[in-house]
Amino acid sequence: MPFFDPLRDFYQRRQIAQLDAQAIGLQLVTVRSESVRGNFIFPGLSMNVDIVREGQRVGYIEYGLSALKDRLYISDYKILDNHRRQGLGQAALWCLYRQHGLAFATMHEVGTSLGFWSKIERRFAAAGVHLQRDIRTGDQAEEKARWAHLIPESEAERSIRKYWEWVAAEHAAGRPAGPGIR
Repeated sequence: MPFFDPLRDFYQRRQIAQLDAQAIGLQLVTVRSESVRGNFIFPGLSMNVDIVREGQRVGYIEYGLSALKDRLYISDYKILDNHRRQGLGQAALWCLYRQHGLAFATMHEVGTSLGFWSKIERRFAAAGVHLQRDIRTGDQAEEKARWAHLIPESEAERSIRKYWEWVAAEHAAGRPAGPGIR
C-alpha cells in the first residue's frame, strides 16, 4: 500500500460526507424512463427526472443509462433561475450518483456551463467519482460502438439480411436470384 493511500482515503471520505450533507432534502423524481430505438443510448434507458426540494420542483436532469450499465450520459441539466447559486446543481448530481453509482459523461457542454462542469469534475474526483467531459455529436458513434453488440436486430433488418442470405445461396447453387430477377 503506497504511503499516500490512507491520506487520499481520508480526504475522499470527507468529501463524500460533505456531498451527502449537501444532498439532504433533495429528491429525484422520475418523469420518463424509456428505451427508444434510434436514440444514442439505445438499448439503454433514456431518463427524465425532476429535481425536487421540499415538495417544489427546482430543476430537471435528462440523462441516459448506457446499455453496459457503466456510465450515465447527461444530455440536459437545468436548475431553475430562482434556485441557482445554492449548491442544488451539485447536490442533485450527487443524488444521481448515489442512486446509480456510475461515472458521468456530459453531452455537448455549452459555453455558459463550462465553469460549473469544471467545478463538478474537481469536487467529484475528490470523492472518487469520474466525470468524462463534453462528448460531441461526432464522438457519439465511437461511444455507441461500445455496446453495438447488445442492440437487437429489428424485424426489417432481419428480413433484409435473410433476403440477401437467400440471394447468396441461390447464386452459390448457380440459380439466378436477386433484385430484378423474375
